[in-house]
Amino acid sequence: MSVTVPAMRAKMGSRTYYIGKMRASELSGQVGIASELEDWTSLELEDVYQRDLNIKRVTQVIAPYLAESPDRFFGSIIVWARDESVIEFERIMDVVPEIKIPKAYESSLNDLGVIVIGGDGRATQSGLVALDGQHRLAAIREVVQGKTPGPFKGDVANDEITVIFVSDSDTVKTRGLFTILNRTARRVSKNDVLIMSETDGSAMVARKVISSKILAPRGLDDKPLVKWESNTISKKDTQITTLNAIAQIVTIIARYEKIILENDDDAQVPPDNEAVAAARDATLNWFEILFNAIPEFQQMQADPNLVVENRKPDNAYSLLMRPVGLIVLFNAISIAMDPQQGGLTDLSEAFRRMAKVDWAFDSGLWKQIMVSSKGTIANKQSDIDLASELAAWLITGRTSNKQFQAILSEKYKRQLNREDAQLPTPVFAS
Repeated sequence: MSVTVPAMRAKMGSRTYYIGKMRASELSGQVGIASELEDWTSLELEDVYQRDLNIKRVTQVIAPYLAESPDRFFGSIIVWARDESVIEFERIMDVVPEIKIPKAYESSLNDLGVIVIGGDGRATQSGLVALDGQHRLAAIREVVQGKTPGPFKGDVANDEITVIFVSDSDTVKTRGLFTILNRTARRVSKNDVLIMSETDGSAMVARKVISSKILAPRGLDDKPLVKWESNTISKKDTQITTLNAIAQIVTIIARYEKIILENDDDAQVPPDNEAVAAARDATLNWFEILFNAIPEFQQMQADPNLVVENRKPDNAYSLLMRPVGLIVLFNAISIAMDPQQGGLTDLSEAFRRMAKVDWAFDSGLWKQIMVSSKGTIANKQSDIDLASELAAWLITGRTSNKQFQAILSEKYKRQLNREDAQLPTPVFAS
């Protein structure tokens, strides 16, 4: 059975392609998924076909989003017509030649028409393949076939999806197109994602947090405490940290509070609103406790120019004026509050103790841990993890879990390359 799709013909470089719309039920029935084709392993499109379909992501993330969200939306799915005879474009001007078109509209209507898919009974699922968007297509199929529950599951079949048809019988040429789509196209920066993403839960929460009265008491345009334009902090910046660091802190707090924030931009699935609100409230609560525990933060909140002074290497909190240092502090709090590690039970007490830690950049405490022998800040995840565990030890001491102590002691010795190295004395006398 043939399907007729409203479409527009377009051209870029040497390639002619077609932009159309299909109902979800038509799309799921007419377009195949690469990994389902019998001959997919023998084709030359390794980059496309060697990506196994992530069934868990399809059934547990994308399909439920379709079935449960009234505001669901997908970007265009790019479909490769590997058999060019499967689709046929018919211009409106050719089908209805006698129609009178105003001169002003002729050029615009010249490329408007319909695509006929599967005319003369031609098979389509082996001839039309999702070149980009196979996970979205698989999710559409799950819902249309009634395999996913949800209040809007019955509506999805009639959803209209934008489809871009590329017609090529030359697999080498199509492989080049896939490379363009997935490799050489401009990648958005991490900061772009943090500012714009509506699917990255940590980014969405971070944006709300940095806009709060705690971190932007005068608003985002008047010396906020978080730098959102880039991911680097200079000596003269009046911000204490970056948007990227806040997003990582959100992730730490959400994990500790057992708040699920989905973080899968490829799935194009926004996180649950209640989860976003809960993570925002928890993060703001942790920051409020931090500011109450360390008066210097309150002073910088009132006068951001003090940040530059507090960032000087010999200042007691200079490491916390750097994104990595603040991440380490929050991660250390989560470790100290973990019953299987630090064992503390009072969040305010944990921050009160953390305020007594020597956070000076020049402190010997952090040499070869968070500060290299060359005087640069750590950027390896293993160094950040060790610094976090060490800070947690400093506020929990011998009351912490014995296994946690033993493992940390061995890590500390390896990091310093000294068998006789002893963990530093805790700031809290246990």
